[in-house]
Amino acid sequence: MTTKPSHQSFVATSVGRKRQRLSSMATAIILGTSLVAPGLQAQQTAERSEAVGETVEEVIVTGTYTSNVVNLGKGSETLREIPQSVTVITSQTIKDRNMVSLSDALEATTGVTVKTYGAGTYNYLMRGFELNSVSIDGVRTDGTSNGTHGHGTPDLISYESVEVMRGPAGLLEGSGEPGGYISMIRKKAHSESSLSFKGYANSWPGYRLELDATGALTSDEKLRARAAVGYEDSDSYIEDVTSKKELLYTTAEYDATDRLALAAGLTIEDFDVVPDIGVPTYADGTFADIDRDLYTGTRYNYKESRLSRQFLEAKYGFDSGAFLKATLTNSDRDVEYLLNYTASTVDPVTGDTLRWALATDQELSELSYDLHLSLPFSLFNQEHKLLLGANSRDQENDSAGYQYDFNYPSINVFDPDSAYNPDPRLNLAPGSAPRVTDTKESGLYFKATLGLTEATNLILGGRLTTNWETDDGTSSAKIDNEFTPSAGLVHDLNDTISVYASISESFNPQDARDVNENVLSPKVGRQYEAGLKGILNNGLGNYHIAVFHITEDKRAIADPVNIEYSIEGGEVQSEGVELEISGNAMEKLDLLAGYAYTDTEQVKAEDPENEGKPFSSITPEHSLKFWGKYSFNSKLAFGLGAEYNSGTFWESNGIRWEEDGYTTVSMMLSYNFSDKTRIVLNGTNLTDEEYYARVQGGSRQNYFGDPRQFTLSVETSL
Repeated sequence: MTTKPSHQSFVATSVGRKRQRLSSMATAIILGTSLVAPGLQAQQTAERSEAVGETVEEVIVTGTYTSNVVNLGKGSETLREIPQSVTVITSQTIKDRNMVSLSDALEATTGVTVKTYGAGTYNYLMRGFELNSVSIDGVRTDGTSNGTHGHGTPDLISYESVEVMRGPAGLLEGSGEPGGYISMIRKKAHSESSLSFKGYANSWPGYRLELDATGALTSDEKLRARAAVGYEDSDSYIEDVTSKKELLYTTAEYDATDRLALAAGLTIEDFDVVPDIGVPTYADGTFADIDRDLYTGTRYNYKESRLSRQFLEAKYGFDSGAFLKATLTNSDRDVEYLLNYTASTVDPVTGDTLRWALATDQELSELSYDLHLSLPFSLFNQEHKLLLGANSRDQENDSAGYQYDFNYPSINVFDPDSAYNPDPRLNLAPGSAPRVTDTKESGLYFKATLGLTEATNLILGGRLTTNWETDDGTSSAKIDNEFTPSAGLVHDLNDTISVYASISESFNPQDARDVNENVLSPKVGRQYEAGLKGILNNGLGNYHIAVFHITEDKRAIADPVNIEYSIEGGEVQSEGVELEISGNAMEKLDLLAGYAYTDTEQVKAEDPENEGKPFSSITPEHSLKFWGKYSFNSKLAFGLGAEYNSGTFWESNGIRWEEDGYTTVSMMLSYNFSDKTRIVLNGTNLTDEEYYARVQGGSRQNYFGDPRQFTLSVETSL
């Protein structure tokens, strides 16, 4: 591997903005080891906060591949109460499959497409729509996507599980696409003390170390704390691409009274990676016969990203079973990078492709709050529940502008070592001015779960976005009083099977303007969904079947009279079927398996020739994700998985680049030396299938799927 030179500041406006790197991990380790005691339980538990009595239940699931109860950020509900399809990636799934990031978890989730931008950055699509945010314990954050410019996928060291709901979630998050909702559930502090350690090494090579400690800090157990630290250093299968992470998560919980529980916490993610912008193709829609480990950048390329997130939380419980919860979060993200990327298709004669250089420094700050009241009540001999809430977020994106070199030396994709790679910082020139964009959103929401009979619930809800506005100093947009409704009906056929139907909406602001310089109305999505949910093996497993139809209209397309402006004329639709089974299907066999059929279509397009074609070419029509683990006894277990993708494509100006269907196979072998220590061997892409995980066509952002990799990990607790 080539040693990367030290970085220099490349824009005058960024001098003094270089962030502080994560300080010594020793302090956090000392904090963690002060909590040493017996190990964490590895079984399904329901953590009930004594500070708020028997009324407020936070469900954290471990030791199984499913959960019958989810949080989704607004209190606990059973899966069968929710009239949309839901998947839970539990902590046991995370451990068995050696998942370390949100993208790992979503790769295993039914109907989710993970769109890579290289070097640990991803966006996520559900039902054909690309999501622009995730939530953490019910509070939205936008700092996890933005492709190459983003911080990177969240690390799971701070999180116990991941909950995914497919379909619109306007009630939960406000503005957004109608594809789905992702909620990450933070790790909680326990009163029972424990210290756990995990370390792994992989075959690329690379290694990772984690330390996680929790326990009571006072004899009455009213004050509890948890701290987790991690370090990762890994090569990639791509030459010269490396990744380093320094991670810290800490939280403290305090039972102020018998009814009031307080919590606070901090997450720091410090990433230092070499960015990868993928490989180019031929102009005729074919792929060059290049090596998977081709790197078209230079030894000067880097990307440094630091995320700091803090939260405060208070919950108050009432005798009636009602509770009031308030959460305040603040996050600061700083991303600086310098990269080279290919800027033309491959010359079929010479094998050369042009390259450019790009540098920038961006800071994103976000302040959010959520306040909600959960109120159970009885009426007409039936039980009901009312949720009332308000939330708000204020986001500031401070960009130092982009600097470019459009004349950087080219590279031959068949002989990359012959390329001339001068320091790209020497010839960078301003390409765009610094800009600060401020976006604010606030709203009120409600959801009523009404018991019509012992077996039937009617769910009515909605969110009134009272204000959404954005201003970047040169243009602004504002939306007031946008209402997003939802409704559903759930009927229990018996003790194990429920059927449901729902309708829900979404809205997503757009910045296009019409001929009168007015910002277009938001895109509006509407979904119809119906399905069946059931439990098996006495509640140890779950399954569901869902059918859906989504339309999104008012999408911006070019004004046919004034092509420099836009009109609200575009419309797309997505429809399909999803099936999933999770949990303990039978004695000794745990499953997480799902199939998704997704058909996306442009109904009304700017170019009539595109009508009837898919609007999301990266979303496969057929997707199958299977994972099963068989436990031979209390010590030995074997897992086997397979993922099938029916293929994706990219089309531009009548030229189509297409990746045919492919299947990858994975495995796990674990052995428990005791109830506190186990060793796990994981293997991915065992057949070393060569395929493109993302097809973008043209000059860049075509990414190979990961080749075969083995990881050996050790987990122990004290």
